[in-house]
Amino acid sequence: MQRIVDGIAYEGKYIENAFDVRVWECNGHREISAQRVVEWREVGPAPDWSHLADEAKRAEWAELDEAERKEKNLRRAALRAKTACRRFIKSMGFDELATLTYRENQTDEALAKEHFSKWVRRMSDLIPGFAYCAGFEPQTRGAWHVHAAIYRLPQHVEMKKRMPGGEWRTFRVRGRDIGTVVWRGIVGKDNGLCFIGGKKKIRHSPAKMAGYVSKYITKHYELVPEGKKRYTHSEGVAVPKCVVERFVGLSLAELIGRCFWLDDGEDVVQHRVGRWKDSYYLSTELQPPGGDGPIGLAGESA
Repeated sequence: MQRIVDGIAYEGKYIENAFDVRVWECNGHREISAQRVVEWREVGPAPDWSHLADEAKRAEWAELDEAERKEKNLRRAALRAKTACRRFIKSMGFDELATLTYRENQTDEALAKEHFSKWVRRMSDLIPGFAYCAGFEPQTRGAWHVHAAIYRLPQHVEMKKRMPGGEWRTFRVRGRDIGTVVWRGIVGKDNGLCFIGGKKKIRHSPAKMAGYVSKYITKHYELVPEGKKRYTHSEGVAVPKCVVERFVGLSLAELIGRCFWLDDGEDVVQHRVGRWKDSYYLSTELQPPGGDGPIGLAGESA
């Protein structure tokens, strides 16, 4: 593999049987990833073919190079944001999923984020300790919707409403309905829905819920300009850093034997070898109280 940095060509080669292993742990979750070590060697000045083309062609090449650079930067930023989002959700211990949608074809991203900010403020006023981590996604029809990891809502929430005569009345609303009541108060009556919950395999696995919310960060990464935030979250705990260790002299099979780490009471969430046999990933979590759920072998990218 080769790369060019500031006009200098570099050649990268894998170091035989050498892997960098990263271990991240927090709140009953563990992520272990292993990547083959690449050693980069300077080759010399990159070839300059510009004299073989006219000015228009050189400008075209420069434009293509810049577009490729931006594409790679966007992809890398999205992958970093995805990991950060997933680990924030795990660190906070969120255990519920909320999906906010529009009935109308609302295609304005800025407006969707403004509506969501209002929803968060009102939910925080009604529910002490309300917190979230959310990603935004356009549907096939173009309308935006929001996937948010939150804490499980209380059974009932009391909210006040001003009546036509001017007096205030207090109503008791079911916890699973309060999100929709608040959302429709912002986007318009019958114009939207806040669905609480998800598929059973997500509801009973905080780690899978974290993966579900964070995956939308890379799904539409090209829609997010450089430097723009890809997800949003409330204030929370400090997310721990990874511990990194280099292993040398091990085959990939031997390395997996070293890295596969499952304590009593833990489930495997993801367990996979990279497509090119140059990486390995393991994600585990504590079983829910009283749970003996099956071990999953999902294959979503880290």
